[in-house]
Amino acid sequence: MDNMEKDIILQVAQVSEKIGKRQEDVFYSIDNNDNNKEFKNVSIYNANGEYIVGQYIYDIANIEFKEGRPRRETVDGKDYIVYDMFKRSAPGESSGFWIRGVESVNSVMFLWQSAFIIILVIIPLILLLTALGGYYITKKAFLTVNNIIKTANDISAQNDISRRIEMVPNAKKDELQHLSVTLNKMLDKIENLIVQEKQFTSDASHELRTPISVILAQGEYLLDIAADEKEKELAQNIVAKANQMSKLVSRLLILSRIDQNRQRLVKEQVDIGVLVDIAIDSMRELAAQKHISLSANVSDGTVVDADESLLLSVLTNLISNAVKYGKEFGYVEVAASKAEGTTVITVKDNGIGIAKEHIDKIWRRFYRVDDVRNDEYGSCGLGLAMVKSIIKLHGGTISVKSEPGKGTEFRITL
Repeated sequence: MDNMEKDIILQVAQVSEKIGKRQEDVFYSIDNNDNNKEFKNVSIYNANGEYIVGQYIYDIANIEFKEGRPRRETVDGKDYIVYDMFKRSAPGESSGFWIRGVESVNSVMFLWQSAFIIILVIIPLILLLTALGGYYITKKAFLTVNNIIKTANDISAQNDISRRIEMVPNAKKDELQHLSVTLNKMLDKIENLIVQEKQFTSDASHELRTPISVILAQGEYLLDIAADEKEKELAQNIVAKANQMSKLVSRLLILSRIDQNRQRLVKEQVDIGVLVDIAIDSMRELAAQKHISLSANVSDGTVVDADESLLLSVLTNLISNAVKYGKEFGYVEVAASKAEGTTVITVKDNGIGIAKEHIDKIWRRFYRVDDVRNDEYGSCGLGLAMVKSIIKLHGGTISVKSEPGKGTEFRITL
């Protein structure tokens, strides 16, 4: 079977498939006009052999339809390759369509001869035009590619899902432009999903605050009126879990407000030394249980322009983590200093440390390195995500250095 027969069989099979899938545009797509490239050798007839649409060759219009392999027909000295297929409207029905593929053997041979002569004559010109055209097309095509790469890098670097691929003015509607439009539509959908998720988190957090407050109040009441140790233990569990849920909801609210740019920063001149002392005092009882020493080393006059409440949440969270995951008889040291308009705060411990494979993941929401240990301390995996969001909201950065068994150091730069 030569290439001509394979091409005709392929075209007929594709049209048959479209008819089988009841694609209404199939008749339009094979209409015999200058724009039809894919099915230029195909025509469709009804079950009675009456022409409907497609290529119409008078010489073979009355040739009998026969299913089978492609065959050669000669009419008035002209040779044609003819291939017929009958496509039923539905299995078992007699109605349907005849699909005929036709190619003139003489015209194909003539085209090959003409093409061979043309190529021999204009090869030097073709090479020159190809070089010039290739340079122009490549330059223009890579402009779209560069826009796609730039947008992807911007989204990754700035975490800004609202960025879109810049469309090249007056660009040809080719595959690259279609890809850019498709990617922009995909980014629209992703952004909408993220917005909906953030809104749901915010709404759910607000709705949970009231029932959690009621549970906490009822639990504390039960604790006060407990008749024996068993009732007291049950009430303590209720209060502990309610407090844990309250902390979780508070952090979710902060994160959702930051995500939606609704978290207000009430900035004022904050003395880091005072803030560190408050945070350390709130952790002394927990640290005493593990015989962990807490110390502060803050330079005098270390003042920053920040939201005092949010910054206190950051310090409390980092010190709390250092104590929870510290070694018995270990230490937690908080230091702060200011130089050339930059304030650096460090929280250092000699605790269990963080393995290298977890370092980049600890900032993710709900990510927990050790589920068993986190359950023991009632951790929900939102603390460090909240810390990073608050520091970023202040225009600062936070980093971590850690080694398993030797300790961890968080470094905040404002």
